[in-house]
Amino acid sequence: MALRKADCVIAWSKAIAALLRRAGLKRVEYLPFGVDLDVFDPLKADPKLIYERYPQLEGKVVLGYSGGGHVYHGIHKVLAAYRLVEKRHNDVVLAIQTWEQNQLVREMIRRFHIEKAVLIEPTKLFNDPLRLSFLRAASILVLPVSKSPGVYLAERTTMYQFMATDNAIVAEYSPSVASVLKDGHTAAIAKYGDVHSLAEKIEFLIAHSDEAEEMGRNARKEVEEKYSWNALAPKAREIINRVAR
Repeated sequence: MALRKADCVIAWSKAIAALLRRAGLKRVEYLPFGVDLDVFDPLKADPKLIYERYPQLEGKVVLGYSGGGHVYHGIHKVLAAYRLVEKRHNDVVLAIQTWEQNQLVREMIRRFHIEKAVLIEPTKLFNDPLRLSFLRAASILVLPVSKSPGVYLAERTTMYQFMATDNAIVAEYSPSVASVLKDGHTAAIAKYGDVHSLAEKIEFLIAHSDEAEEMGRNARKEVEEKYSWNALAPKAREIINRVAR
C-alpha cells in the first residue's frame, strides 16, 4: 500500500521493476546500483598483495568466489562445480572469500572432498586493498544464485564488482543476471541449478583464454559506460527532476 501511494518507486533490478509493474504500480523507474569506480576499482589494486599473503595462488588458474558463505547465496553450487573441474585440471585453485569464515564453508569443502581450496580472510570493507587484489588476481569469477528473491531477482552489487575486475565471469542464470550480463559477450552463463553446466562453462573459459579475456574486457567496458556511478548519475537526476515536476 505504501508503494502504491508513492510518487515514484525506484527498482534496482529490471526483474524487480517488472514484478512491481505487474502488481499494478504505475510509477516504477529502473536504476541499478552499479559501482562507484572512484572508490572501488580492482584495476588500481596492487596485484602482488594477494600473492604475498597467499603465495599458493601465484602461477595458478584462480577460480574466485567472493560473497556470502551460506546456501542462501548459492556457494554450495560453486563448490560442487569446482569439484568436477578439480578432477580434470591440476593447475586450478579455488579461492573463496566470504563475509566471515564460518564453519559451514569449511564443512562444505570437506563434504565435497575438495583438495585445493584457499580461504581468503574476510575484510571489513568491501574495497579493502586485499579484496581488490584478490578480485584482480582471479582468472575466473563465479556468480551463483539461489531462488531466494533477494538473490534471484536482485542485480547484486557483487555482479557489478566482478564486471569491474576486467576478468572473466561465469554466472548462473537468473532474470536479474540475464538483464545485465550477455552470454558469450560479457560472461559465460550456466543453466540455473545445473552444476554440470556451471563446471562446463568454467572449463570452457579455462580452455579458451582469449575468449575469456575478451569477455572480461567487454564487461569492464559496460561498467564504465553504463553502470558506473558517473554514468548513472544523469539518470538519477532525470528521475528526481521528473518526479519533482
